[in-house]
Amino acid sequence: MTSSAADPSALLAAAEAGDGPAAAQLAVLTGIGLGVPPDWRRAMELLGRAADLGFEPAREQIALLAGRSADRAIDIAAWLNAPRPRVLSEGPAILAIDGFLSPEVCDWMIARAEALVEPALVYDHATGSGRRESVRTNTAAVFDLEKMNVVLALVRERIARAAGLPVPGLEWTQVLHYEVGQTFDWHVDWLDPATPGYAADLAARGQRIATLLVFLNDDFEGGETAFEAGGLRHRGRKGDALLWANTLPDGSIDRRTRHAGLPPTRGEKWVLSQWLRGRAPRA
Repeated sequence: MTSSAADPSALLAAAEAGDGPAAAQLAVLTGIGLGVPPDWRRAMELLGRAADLGFEPAREQIALLAGRSADRAIDIAAWLNAPRPRVLSEGPAILAIDGFLSPEVCDWMIARAEALVEPALVYDHATGSGRRESVRTNTAAVFDLEKMNVVLALVRERIARAAGLPVPGLEWTQVLHYEVGQTFDWHVDWLDPATPGYAADLAARGQRIATLLVFLNDDFEGGETAFEAGGLRHRGRKGDALLWANTLPDGSIDRRTRHAGLPPTRGEKWVLSQWLRGRAPRA
């Protein structure tokens, strides 16, 4: 979705003229509230319009969102409200959410990511962009606005609600891929306020308050998410989520959140990764 294709008025005119892809793009903008008031029911209507116009990706998304519903109806309330979490650690605050995504959505995310994966990057505080580092040897697919669709937009809404943080504060969703031996070695997700190079980013976007992972498959060995504090090592089942706070209740960074994505010893590991900030970026 290019910037010109993110104009709701132009997309609405195109959709009314019978443009299925435009209706599907407008459904995304309507769901996330970009340029128009957020309205998930209206977003579903637009996605249905795109399907009726013969846009096959819209039909696939509707089938995926409806799941095993007998009448193929999409239960928006169920999508927006995640299962209750359980506490794995109180200090640092780490929660597990069983059954966060269905196996079908997990498979769909992997299939979309396979064509997009590139060497994963770490944050370069000097430039504000990413750079290659030996600490991170896995690959990643980044889903920006151009690659967004209604399914992913609903996944992001579900993530934000589970964490109690605003959707505009979510960074672009990533799907991480680890082959045998690949790792994201010990690191933290928060940006150190004492590092001058992070000042502009923190002023514009705020701190990374939380991180949420979704385990998209479980047919591998090893590959746990490990935390130094308490020696916690966690591996969820397919569709389970892991959520932790990178900051303390007073807003300061929690240095106990140093963690690692350990390498699988057999098979391939796929994980959806989401960093969450407290607000939308400032202009």
